[in-house]
Amino acid sequence: MSKVSVAIIGAGPYGLSLAAHLAARQIDHRVFGRPMQFWSQIAEAGGERYLKSYCFGTNISTPAPGYTFADHNGPRGLETFEPCSMQNFVAYGRWFQQHVVPWAEDVNVERLDRQAGSFVLSLADGSRCTADRVVIATGLSGFAYVPTALAALPAPLVVHTSDIRSFAAFKGRDIAVVGAGQSALEAAALLFESGARPHLLVREDAILWQTRISRERSLWRRVRSPIAGLGTGPKAWTLTHLPGAMHSLPDAWRTRFTQSHLPAEGAWWLRSRVEDRFPIHRGVAVVEALEADGRAALTLRSTSKNGPERRLVVDHVVAGTGYNIDVERFSFIEEGLRGAIARLERSPRLNASFESSVPGLHFIGPASAMSFGPLFRFVVGAEYSAQVVSGRHAPRASQAA
Repeated sequence: MSKVSVAIIGAGPYGLSLAAHLAARQIDHRVFGRPMQFWSQIAEAGGERYLKSYCFGTNISTPAPGYTFADHNGPRGLETFEPCSMQNFVAYGRWFQQHVVPWAEDVNVERLDRQAGSFVLSLADGSRCTADRVVIATGLSGFAYVPTALAALPAPLVVHTSDIRSFAAFKGRDIAVVGAGQSALEAAALLFESGARPHLLVREDAILWQTRISRERSLWRRVRSPIAGLGTGPKAWTLTHLPGAMHSLPDAWRTRFTQSHLPAEGAWWLRSRVEDRFPIHRGVAVVEALEADGRAALTLRSTSKNGPERRLVVDHVVAGTGYNIDVERFSFIEEGLRGAIARLERSPRLNASFESSVPGLHFIGPASAMSFGPLFRFVVGAEYSAQVVSGRHAPRASQAA
């Protein structure tokens, strides 16, 4: 059984960034997982899908110059500001992996255990390896959130936006799309463009839309509302440029801020593909969902006081209801090891080096957001995570190699 100092589980933007920084410090490591798997599945579902973030805020990090998203797009005549297509982002990630992290292993970790002071990783190809420390960078995979009201429906009738493999498969069918954020709005647009008949169900009385930001702005506008990787405005600028600051704040304040920051809203470029295209039911909540003759029967209740209830029957329900990080859903982590991980809400509680209560076990990416703030729900947090984990643990990793 081979041994390595650091094992990275996950080969998305965070995992690839960390591998690049570890390599630059000559730290012995292995990185496991299909490169850009989560993003690939979303892009391959079809249709015009774009990143909601700025291109410069979606870089995979490496100390070497020449590997930003813009470095990939510019020579190819592609967008370098916004909007950038999801397929293009996947192509960028694979290009980065091939040029910067060619040693990434396209094999999944099926089980993570701890034995005799080391971590043991059992791989899908039947092999095993041990590691002194492990960094989990699996992103949002496995954390799709479906509300309790929809959970009673059998799997064929309800699907999360991230689990759709083909929008064209819904052609000619009545679909209820639940949610008012980017994923729900985009899914409704893509369903309509694929020949389906979507009904968008929005709890709020109105849909929030972002405003297009011009690259050519006055000095006053740039000072008053600076553009940063997480968005525009002083708050976004502070979160982006002081990425570790929120970790020192009280847990109650930080978790509340992380959960409420960046409300559900749609990108400016999506608006024309949604408004006046299909029915939008505002101010309603799904209070019950049952199967009826092979279809989904939804009971909708007005969110206004003493609002009426009504019934909507559709062929399928699409949940654009986001993600919920929960340590218990890291199913590949052995049960006893999983139980030893201290929690913050349902996320792992992490120290300033992204280390959990289990010595040597780290989490980066969305799983770290409750400990570090909303920046780490997005790709823009990958650079800081990679710098901290590779830098602060480099001496220990080198000695253990």
